[in-house]
Amino acid sequence: MKIRLLVTGFVFVMSLTMALPAAKAQLPRDVQDMFEGMLDDLDDDLRSKFQEAIDNDTPTVEFTPEEFKRFRDDPINPFDGLDRIDAEEGAGNIALKFELPSIRNRMIKPNERQAPDQLNQLDPIVSSVIPSVVAVMSDDRQIALGTVVDQNGYVITKASEVNKRKYLKVVTSDSRDHVAKIVFEDEANDIAVLKVDATLQPISWESAEADLGQFLVLPAPNGKVFSMGSYSVVPRTTQTGKQALLGVNPDNAANGVLVSEIRPNTAAHTAGLVDGDIITKIDGESIRDVGELVNSIRQNSPGDTIRISYLRGGKARKTSAVLDSVDLSGDRAKRYKMMSRLGAIPSKRADNFPSIFQHDAPLFPEQCGGPVVDLDGNVIGINIARNGRAASYAIPLENVQQLFRQFLREAVAVRE
Repeated sequence: MKIRLLVTGFVFVMSLTMALPAAKAQLPRDVQDMFEGMLDDLDDDLRSKFQEAIDNDTPTVEFTPEEFKRFRDDPINPFDGLDRIDAEEGAGNIALKFELPSIRNRMIKPNERQAPDQLNQLDPIVSSVIPSVVAVMSDDRQIALGTVVDQNGYVITKASEVNKRKYLKVVTSDSRDHVAKIVFEDEANDIAVLKVDATLQPISWESAEADLGQFLVLPAPNGKVFSMGSYSVVPRTTQTGKQALLGVNPDNAANGVLVSEIRPNTAAHTAGLVDGDIITKIDGESIRDVGELVNSIRQNSPGDTIRISYLRGGKARKTSAVLDSVDLSGDRAKRYKMMSRLGAIPSKRADNFPSIFQHDAPLFPEQCGGPVVDLDGNVIGINIARNGRAASYAIPLENVQQLFRQFLREAVAVRE
């Protein structure tokens, strides 16, 4: 006997159906991105099942009862409601069909920062950069953006989005297609250098200093600004290891984040927080849900002091906390990673970079690799990952330049 189930929802709620269509369902792009985001953290056999679903372009994954239990209990699993499935041995295999509401097609209100009318006014800012922005394509599908860094046809892009593709091409702002090949990769930074046989217009390496809170824009090859945000965290490492810790168990509340299980001798305990308090702001920024709290804490380093606004018994209070450190590895790292991704479509490789700055301009995985531009039209970095609901990562321009120079030195050494 085979049980078929439909799993839906982004803060994932499961519904059941016993009569799925017999025809093969195509794998939606959002679901594929979610599958790919879990691959590195799953057991080998579970990873192969999700990889098989990706390869076969299907949203349905079939498990034995034992495999299902391990996936259900894995901290990287973001799907709620799986505990309602009978997974006893002898009950037959379990086929889960995964669906997500389309974040890409969300209706944007006219007064939102990302409203088209708002973004259209910013197009002139990026006019000089547009010839240096390309779309990286595979099988007629955009898989990344790229930034031209040398007139001899060299383009920087995100390695993990392109390095397993059999065929690549770039499309320039004047709609010309060029076959591309990978000539250099830096795994630590997830950077790839592509080469095309064409003369292209590169960006200027003269970067400007960026200040916290400064507005930034993201250009597309079609000459438009597709997103804007603000510079929110100065360059730092996100490599696995010590991360900032407040020391609470968070849960969503109507007007903030309810905290409980305050751990003794943690930052929260020392700051005077108690079970039942509701955090409403961190450093003056509103905290509306668990994802925003996680991202806000993660923007800091162990030892940093944060200002906390909270409610206790309906009365507004304030305190400050010196953040502790926690070694994020194993299940703890998986759980933290899953929580930070709620409400967004994260990149396949979304973390563990030597040096990135953070901004809150939203983008999708296939929009990484393009430049980040300040309001004076200066390129200050290259987008490398969408990490979570309010967090996008970019590599500072000077770091990108160093990596490209490294490639050129190695290329010269090989020729010699």
